[in-house]
Amino acid sequence: MEQFIRFIDNQLPDQYGNEILFKFKRKLLEEMNQRYVEVSKRGISNQRVISDLIISEHPDVKKEYDAFYITETAAQRTRRNIIMNVVGSVLYILCIIVLFLGISFMYRAMGMNVWGKTWLIVVDGILLWVVYLLNIGVKKLTSLRRIFHLFARICLGMEVMVLSVAVFLFVLVIVGYPKSWIILIAGVAAIFIADAVYAAATKRKLRMINYLIYIPAVATMLYIILSAVGVLMWNTGWMLIIFSLVLDFLVMYASFARNRQYKQEVVDTWKEN
Repeated sequence: MEQFIRFIDNQLPDQYGNEILFKFKRKLLEEMNQRYVEVSKRGISNQRVISDLIISEHPDVKKEYDAFYITETAAQRTRRNIIMNVVGSVLYILCIIVLFLGISFMYRAMGMNVWGKTWLIVVDGILLWVVYLLNIGVKKLTSLRRIFHLFARICLGMEVMVLSVAVFLFVLVIVGYPKSWIILIAGVAAIFIADAVYAAATKRKLRMINYLIYIPAVATMLYIILSAVGVLMWNTGWMLIIFSLVLDFLVMYASFARNRQYKQEVVDTWKEN
C-alpha cells in the first residue's frame, strides 16, 4: 500500500547503492502487506484503521533495520569466508603438489633421488591444512551456545594431535632424530594443556576437575620425555609423578580455602545488612 511505502521511506530515506537497505525495505513492505491481509480478514473494514494499526506495530523501524543489517552483513561475511576458504584450499593443495613435483624432478635432473623425503611436502602440507580447518571449527563452535563447546574441545584436541604428527614426521624424515617419537608423547601432553587453557578461557564449570586430572597426566608424559632424552633417570624420574599428585592436593586445598573464604565473606556481608 502507498501509505506503507510513504511510512517506510519517511523512516528510512533511500541511500544510493545500499542494497541491504533496499532489501530490508522490500522485506518490511511485504510483511506489512501480509499483515494487512490478515487483519482485514478479522472483520475490520476501515482501511485507515488497519493501516494505522499495522504502522503502530513498527514504532522503531531504524532499530529493526540495524538488527537486519547486522544479520545480513554477518551472513554475507560468512558466505564470503566460505568461498575464500574453498578457493584458498584448492589453490593451497595445488601449490604443495606443484612444489612436491617441482623439487623432486629438479633434484632428479641433478642426479639425486629425493623422493623418499619430498613426499613429506604433500603429507605435512595436508596435515597443516587440516589443522587450519580444525582451528576454524574450534572458533565457530566456541561462538555458539555452551552445549557446543564440548565439540570445540574435541576439535581442539584433534588440532593439537594432527600438528604433533606433522612435526613428528618432519623431525623423523628431515632431521632424522632417532627419538622423534617423543614428539607424539609431547603432543598428548599438549592436548591436556590446550584443553585446560580452553576450559579456563571459556570459564567452564567444574574445570577444576579437569585440572586435577591433567596435572598428573602431563607429569607422566613429561617423565617419559625427560627420561628418554636423558634429563632424568628412568629409575628416579617417576618421582615427578608423585610431585604432580602433591601439586593436585595443593590445588584442591587452595580451591577449598578460597571457596570457604568467599562463603565467609558472603555471610559477613549478610550479617552487616
